[in-house]
Amino acid sequence: MSSRPQLSRLAAYEPRIFETNSSPTPHSVGTVAVSCPNVLLVGKSSSWGTLLLRYLEKFRSELSLASPRTVTSEYVRKGGFDLALLDSTVAPEHRRQLASGLVGSGVSIFYTFPVENGCWWVPTLRRGQDCHGAPAFRSNEFQFELMRILQDQTEA
Repeated sequence: MSSRPQLSRLAAYEPRIFETNSSPTPHSVGTVAVSCPNVLLVGKSSSWGTLLLRYLEKFRSELSLASPRTVTSEYVRKGGFDLALLDSTVAPEHRRQLASGLVGSGVSIFYTFPVENGCWWVPTLRRGQDCHGAPAFRSNEFQFELMRILQDQTEA
């Protein structure tokens, strides 16, 4: 039995996005195994746009969805998540508790902050380092930051 936390299934998304994409055996002699980023989406299943999911799929990310009520720093650590994306349904106090409990863990956390025609992506932790006060990203800018983070994770 796996020690990984039990997560709710996503019915609204394509199943292929959420399948494990890593192979336990190398495809050829001398091939170095590349890890797939393990990403936790915290919030409503309807919050995650198609564009964001495409970027995550591009990097063969293993995606999991969880309710804000169930997510704690211990939950994230036990799940082995590299990146946690929090939607606007996660209360500010919960975001602060989660971030403070994951300082030094290597996990990156971003949350959405709704604005008039979209949202800002606000960094909270980058690889376990507190980054409160760092500039936020518009949705069209966040795709590049997300690509950089996921690229770093696959090369780590």
